[in-house]
Amino acid sequence: MQDIILFISDMISQGYFGLLIVCFIINMIPFLSPSNMVLAGAAMLLLPSFNPFIVGIVVAISATTAKLIHFFVVRGSRAVLSDERLASLDSEKQRVEKWGAIALFIAAASPVPDDPLIVYVGFARYSPVKFLFSYFIGKVTVTVIGALIGYSVGSYFESMPIVLASIALTALITGFLLKRKTEGKESDMLQDILETEIFDDDENESGKMEN
Repeated sequence: MQDIILFISDMISQGYFGLLIVCFIINMIPFLSPSNMVLAGAAMLLLPSFNPFIVGIVVAISATTAKLIHFFVVRGSRAVLSDERLASLDSEKQRVEKWGAIALFIAAASPVPDDPLIVYVGFARYSPVKFLFSYFIGKVTVTVIGALIGYSVGSYFESMPIVLASIALTALITGFLLKRKTEGKESDMLQDILETEIFDDDENESGKMEN
């Protein structure tokens, strides 16, 4: 764990670009999304001279870009689903269009796990533009707040910002590992569904050819 904390700290210390890269890498791990609010706060503790609003925006851009990639991967995986399942997913299109923006904003701006929702709206072919806008607005709201909290705490405890940042990152990684035992199961479930669909389709097609 110490090596991970050191890596994150070193990347953040490189400046805005390092922060962008490390946040993107962390958010790219599916079903294990970290608290970007904590990441933004830790960044401000490590780099108190930085602008908290820019830090919040950078973290939000990283998280949104990673989740947009997840969204397109899920959307593209519709190709391996059966016609029956696709019809079931498409029947949810109207509901997703009505509530998708609000749901994505809430998921992005709160501790609510957002990966299951991203899978859902991806399969339902939600608008990528609406996804990008709703998710980014929600995420930038919480990351700017996190950066401002980190800036305020760092100003108050001027003698120990690095110690506080280490504590924040330790809490972040601990939560990250705990999520692996819970939300990681959802990723396995999704993989099982996709594999079932692929094998079922292959078997059905083989059966038709034999007949």
